[in-house]
Amino acid sequence: MAPALLLAPQSQIMWALLKPMVGLDPKEANLFKQPIIQSRLEPLLGSHYAGAVQLLETADKIQQEGPLFYVVSKYTPVPELAEKAGFVWNSETNQMAVLMVSGGAPQVFAEKLNAEVAAQIPVWPQELSDYTDPAKLQQQALNKAKQQLTDKIPVPTEVAPLVNTVTGLKDIKGQTKALIGDKQQSLVDNALSPLTEAKRNAEQQIQQVKDQSTSAVLDPMNDAKQQAQQQIQQVKDQSTSAVLDQMNDAKQQAQQQIQQVKDQSTSAVLDPMNDAKQQAQQQIQQVKDQSTSAVLSPVMETKQQAQQQIQQVKDQSTSAVLDPLNDAKQQAQQQVAPAKTNINIPLTQTTSSVEIFTEDDLAAELATEQQSIQAEQSQRVNALQQQIVIAEQQLQQASTAEDRKKIELQLQQLKTTLDLLKATH
Repeated sequence: MAPALLLAPQSQIMWALLKPMVGLDPKEANLFKQPIIQSRLEPLLGSHYAGAVQLLETADKIQQEGPLFYVVSKYTPVPELAEKAGFVWNSETNQMAVLMVSGGAPQVFAEKLNAEVAAQIPVWPQELSDYTDPAKLQQQALNKAKQQLTDKIPVPTEVAPLVNTVTGLKDIKGQTKALIGDKQQSLVDNALSPLTEAKRNAEQQIQQVKDQSTSAVLDPMNDAKQQAQQQIQQVKDQSTSAVLDQMNDAKQQAQQQIQQVKDQSTSAVLDPMNDAKQQAQQQIQQVKDQSTSAVLSPVMETKQQAQQQIQQVKDQSTSAVLDPLNDAKQQAQQQVAPAKTNINIPLTQTTSSVEIFTEDDLAAELATEQQSIQAEQSQRVNALQQQIVIAEQQLQQASTAEDRKKIELQLQQLKTTLDLLKATH
């Protein structure tokens, strides 16, 4: 009983595997690639494993006969290897066996049930009885030998009827024996019918108990498996969530640190740049102020000097014109004064005529002088404008910064002088 108990769990697993596969194509169901079957057939068949599986996969379905689950090949893809192959698993003994027929001779590979029994003849299904029943194998061997003798030793024509008669008698004897045997078998079957029926009922009850036992064993196993899978999935989800949360936190911290470093780096770079920019702007402004002062100071001085010179010229011109007129006026008054008493013409009228004449001449001379000054200023304005145009053209054609600076200063002086002339004109 102990060995059977030890084999029970594996037998139940095999039952649970093969029972739903009954009626399926063994090749499509990958029957011989199942680890629980492949791991037992490979050591059992050895070098015959690949050929046996190749033949067995030509079967069209997995079959069951009582406690036996079996597969029988339909044809052979490799005739020189074997003609027929069969696989059987006995659910009562948990024994696997494989049958290979080559040249009409069967070769059986059967598992040992335990170490104490050297070998145990496996139970085969009815479909393989022609290859496993010793009586049938013996009869097949005799028929084959008889055929070979007949082929090798031809029967004479004179003896042929006698041989046929003897053969016929043997056939009749065999048929009679078969009939007697069938009758005996019928009587035995009738006598054993109640026992056979009871045996079948017992086997069915045993099978039901096995099915229930298998269900009772496998259902908790499946439930436990599902629970374990759910727990594993929960652990995976929790682990994944914990890892991702840590990764996200680390990522955010890293991004913050990178941003801080960027800000610090930017500040460290831009602050000196801004300071340098401000200093440069201040220096440029100072240079501009100094340049403007350097340019405008001489211009302003020149303007003041020009205004002073113009004023001096005006004063001198006015004095040069008015002084002779005043002298002439005084002389005329002196000459007219003694004759006031002798002439009845009013002195005031004579003096008035003289003064009017004298002032008209002075106005004419002043107008002439002003026209001359304006003509000179107009010429100077035209000359300055021409010089400004030439300076602007030179500025556009200048190739170096130094030349441009010089021309710009010269151009600024010319424009300032022009503005002064226009203001005094």
